[in-house]
Amino acid sequence: MADVEGGMQTPDGTWRVEIVRRRQTRWYRIVHGEDVIDWLSIAAVERILDEAGVDRRLLVELDPSAPKPRRTA
Repeated sequence: MADVEGGMQTPDGTWRVEIVRRRQTRWYRIVHGEDVIDWLSIAAVERILDEAGVDRRLLVELDPSAPKPRRTA
C-alpha cells in the first residue's frame, strides 16, 4: 500500500504532482486529467512539466483541507 504524503498543483488544479511513499521508498506522481504518470524522479517531473508548458513557479501546495488524494496499491 502506498500513501500520498503531499504535493503541489497548478492554481486551477489541472496539473498535480504528488509525493508518494511505500515503506522506505519515495517517488513522484503526476496527475493530469485521467492521465497518471507514476514512479518519477524529480528530474522527470521537471522535464514533463516544462515540456507541457507548466510554469513550476506557480505551483501551490495541495490544500490540506481538500479531500485526501487516493491511496494506491
